[in-house]
Amino acid sequence: MEISKGTKVILLIVAALLIVGAVLINGKLTVQSPYRAVVDELTLRGYTMTEDDLYSMGSFNNSSIADVLAGQDLSQAVEASIASGFPSDINAVGDINMLLLTMESGDIITIFLRDGEMELCFVQRLDGSAVRPLE
Repeated sequence: MEISKGTKVILLIVAALLIVGAVLINGKLTVQSPYRAVVDELTLRGYTMTEDDLYSMGSFNNSSIADVLAGQDLSQAVEASIASGFPSDINAVGDINMLLLTMESGDIITIFLRDGEMELCFVQRLDGSAVRPLE
């Protein structure tokens, strides 16, 4: 069975429209992702990851990082985070999200978002013994 030239053209146009639609939808989903900014920031600093590599430890509404980690000494974490260029205001109240990223070296990047923005971010050894700034 042979397809006419007109039918072929219509099928090619429909296929092209489907491809364009898929690309646009994929782009919107990427833009709407809640952790895209985190991945972009860490990628700029030389880390390689996708959003799927980030592990959410939970979210805490109308809270502060100090409240979430009550009883923990955060002085080293704050120093490392400030050295990395993050605001690091652990007493600021907002919607707090805690994310972890395990690297191949065994180090863990701990990320706190406040109202969707990176607030506190530092690197620590898996055993928790050393805290340092991002590279």
